[in-house]
Amino acid sequence: MSQNPGTSEKLKPRIETRAVGLLLNKFGLAIIAVVLALSAWAGLTIIVIIAGLLLAAAGLSKLWSILSLKGVHCECHLTETRVFPRESVELKLRIINRKVLPLPWVQVNDEIPTGFISGDPSLVPGSRPGTEIVSRSASVLWYSSISWKIRLVGQKRGYYPLGPLTITSADIFGFYPRTLIEPVTDYLIVYPEIFSLPPLVMPSLYPLGESKVEKRIYEDPSRTIGIRDYLPGDSLRRIHWKASARHQHLQVKVCEPTTTLRVAIFLASDSFQYCGAWQEELLEYGISTAASIGNYLVEKKSQVGLWINARLADSGQPAKIFPGSGVDQLMRILESLAKVGLSFSQPFVDFFQEERQKLPLGTTIIFILAYLPDRLKETILDLNHSGYKVLVYQVGDCQDSPIPEVGWYHLHKDGDKFDIISGEN
Repeated sequence: MSQNPGTSEKLKPRIETRAVGLLLNKFGLAIIAVVLALSAWAGLTIIVIIAGLLLAAAGLSKLWSILSLKGVHCECHLTETRVFPRESVELKLRIINRKVLPLPWVQVNDEIPTGFISGDPSLVPGSRPGTEIVSRSASVLWYSSISWKIRLVGQKRGYYPLGPLTITSADIFGFYPRTLIEPVTDYLIVYPEIFSLPPLVMPSLYPLGESKVEKRIYEDPSRTIGIRDYLPGDSLRRIHWKASARHQHLQVKVCEPTTTLRVAIFLASDSFQYCGAWQEELLEYGISTAASIGNYLVEKKSQVGLWINARLADSGQPAKIFPGSGVDQLMRILESLAKVGLSFSQPFVDFFQEERQKLPLGTTIIFILAYLPDRLKETILDLNHSGYKVLVYQVGDCQDSPIPEVGWYHLHKDGDKFDIISGEN
């Protein structure tokens, strides 16, 4: 499920220094200084030497610690920031020491989503829920660098901020470890799963456009597939003048039959709640349904848009993507679906009524839901009477009675594909 980045992205990097043991903090050093002064006054040479050595070592260690992270640069990035479930990416960490003073040791900790690394016994729970800390350490000489590569495997759909990233080093004695804390350094988006779909019937009111149809009812004048002899009643605008000159008699264009399919997918996120509890597995099923339908329509060169009343993990706002076509549009749809969280901005029916006014007449509207609210049933009937084509895809065990003249499908997932177990048009 999507992880909320919280407020950490707004924080600035900070440096923390701590002393190892009470003796090396300010209070402990003050006591040693007092002992040194009293021993010198009393002529206790051995104690003076020991106290002096302690103060000198503490001072040298403190100075080394202050300088330890000066000129140290950490590079952290992912080879890919967007993957599908079970795909892997490489997290690259690199520490560069750009000064004469060496680093006796340096440790880098990065918070990653839980379950993205397997078989590493050093992992410990992170500071944020659903994260764990991956740690790497080494010594770095002057003007040199060291790198690590960590393989991450995306396990579950979601939006996953990485970090905070902490870099810790210290003096040669390790008395004063010094830590640089970088807030969220990057993020990883795991798209929802896409399954194969059975052939879908997608009605449209538009006679012209990009999707081929079987019956030759409408023709798109911009898509010429041939010519034929002129017949009485043919429009003069369809005459192919160059071909007519070659054949010495009138020829007219034969155009390809097409239909424009503009589709608006609406995912009713709050319909995946039961008695106030989220049905997370069913919600994932609904999200994959939306992703699979969107992918199917983009492959058919249709214009597809997506609306979700859920709050997205990064912005906290609902998704509103107006119809478009092409791979870029599909990526926008998949990214929004990846960020869907367990909260919604407003009840779906209210959300839809606000967005309905922005849909052009003739748009095919697809609803994806787990159960049918009473108010939505009235809305669907009104859409039908207003000239919209409506399809409903209901997932899960709840099977409401189909509404007459509405394409209604109950979906069942079987392995790596969806089956329509029932449907009416």
